[in-house]
Amino acid sequence: MNRRMMFAVLTVCAVTAPGCSDRLAHMQEQLAGKWELESRTLPDGTVLRKPEISGVFSWQPIDSRKAHVTLNMLVDSGGEKPRTFDFAASKYEISTSAITRSRYLLIRQGYRSSFDAPITIYHKAKVEKGKITLEDGMIRITHERGYSEEFRGEQMVASFPDVFVDKWKRVR
Repeated sequence: MNRRMMFAVLTVCAVTAPGCSDRLAHMQEQLAGKWELESRTLPDGTVLRKPEISGVFSWQPIDSRKAHVTLNMLVDSGGEKPRTFDFAASKYEISTSAITRSRYLLIRQGYRSSFDAPITIYHKAKVEKGKITLEDGMIRITHERGYSEEFRGEQMVASFPDVFVDKWKRVR
């Protein structure tokens, strides 16, 4: 590569890199904090609220590109359905258009619970890729299996098609 071409490439990288870093840092600021579940709407229109359902979602930035994310969820809808509990701990890595979730721990109760094994622990890492977009002040994250999260100010909506729509509010 000749010197002029190398200089041009280095100049473009030097000029655009701070913009990407600033954009990612801004996205992290919008995502950071503790979010509390307000309600879950099921496909049949049923709306669950406390005490039937509760949840806490935490996004803690490590740097402009990475964050530790945890999710605690408790569903106790009563009736014949068993109570379920989920705790997931992951590391998210974002770029200007892509996101990778590396889940390193998942603890569940209720899905496959039995008298002998009331809690299931998944400690095998699981990696999922997705897309992240920033548009009109809203951050939208879409994951491979259709799950998505939309962050706008102090509100977040998480949805899984034909399963649920969750409404969250930032509390810190």
